[in-house]
Amino acid sequence: MPHVITRASRISGTWVAILLAFTHLANDALTAILGALLPTLEAQFSASPFLLSLLVAAFTISSSASQPILGSLAERVGLRQVAAIGVALAAVALGLLGVASTVLVLLLLLVLGGLGSAALHPVSTSIVGGPASKNPSLAVGLFTAGGMVGFAIGPVLILALIAHFGIQVTPWLMVPGLVFAVLVYLLLPDFEPHARRRTHRRLTIPAFHRQTVFLTLGAALIGLAFLTYTSAVPLWLVNEYGIPADAPLLGWVLAAFSLAAALGAVVGGLSASRVGSVRTTVVSLLTAVGALLVGLQLPVGGGTLIAGAVAGFMLFASQPLLVVAAQALNPGAPSAAAGMVLGIGSGLAGVLYIGSGILQGLVGSVPVMQLTYALLLPAALLATRGLRAALTPRRRTAP
Repeated sequence: MPHVITRASRISGTWVAILLAFTHLANDALTAILGALLPTLEAQFSASPFLLSLLVAAFTISSSASQPILGSLAERVGLRQVAAIGVALAAVALGLLGVASTVLVLLLLLVLGGLGSAALHPVSTSIVGGPASKNPSLAVGLFTAGGMVGFAIGPVLILALIAHFGIQVTPWLMVPGLVFAVLVYLLLPDFEPHARRRTHRRLTIPAFHRQTVFLTLGAALIGLAFLTYTSAVPLWLVNEYGIPADAPLLGWVLAAFSLAAALGAVVGGLSASRVGSVRTTVVSLLTAVGALLVGLQLPVGGGTLIAGAVAGFMLFASQPLLVVAAQALNPGAPSAAAGMVLGIGSGLAGVLYIGSGILQGLVGSVPVMQLTYALLLPAALLATRGLRAALTPRRRTAP
């Protein structure tokens, strides 16, 4: 059953969506700290490609694979409470990355920060894309866009602050996240817990696995391409072209990619209502492959920024469509369904990225990046099958 409000929000529904979008922005601005810091951490800890990929995977897995569990927990004990605690935990843990003294401390902070970030996503998508939304794909797209704008701002801000004040400045970055955590706790509505609805049993029925698994696998390969760009590209630019580890160009490359991804998520939600989810997904992913591969051949500079922007736009145009499809397949557990696609999909991407790090150490970064980007082709096929499965019941019930 859908969520039922038991205590009205202290702000209107529109402002709830805006608050969650800005909370997503603040949260993901801080999650971008890892990609921006990788070249600095590589030099500080003499880290190998495998160790760096392990750091990326630790954060990715903890921030994603836990989403279905945290989504189910939130449905039982309170969406507002879990989201607020998660945002605060992510802010504190990730803000301390710059002052971590050892690799083990880094790993612990990344895991804790990932768990905190994970709590926000399935809760928020189930609220903004719930039954009260007139256009769930657009609503989830706007929420996604907020996160991607934050992810774009994060690297530029972080590298600028480090260049002026040193890496010890990162604890101050936790302040916006703590402020939004308080606002989420105070202003969001309360929802009826789903404890008596036995949501966990809904997650084990065969239909859930048969239909949602394709969306999840497609999301995993899309997530792998995203991780590769945001993690391997900065290292590639530093190691292959001698760009300084705190150069503004690194932040702008990630910012162009992420800002375009934010716009792509919104346009993808709009496009789906006009030309269809399947067509939007296939065209966007095929175009993303071309842009990502071309970007590796262009001279560093404006061409790199443009190719990255096109790739980000196309790569994220399909994400809200996969989430909405999963929630349509599992209306009794929308948070857990969103967590399945966003969480398990990203977790699988993190596991795959460990293998990518090993291969980068053996054969170099460029061949591995090319292989990773080519995997978007099977991602399009997997996503298409899942989307068609989600659309079938709608066709049957149409008048």
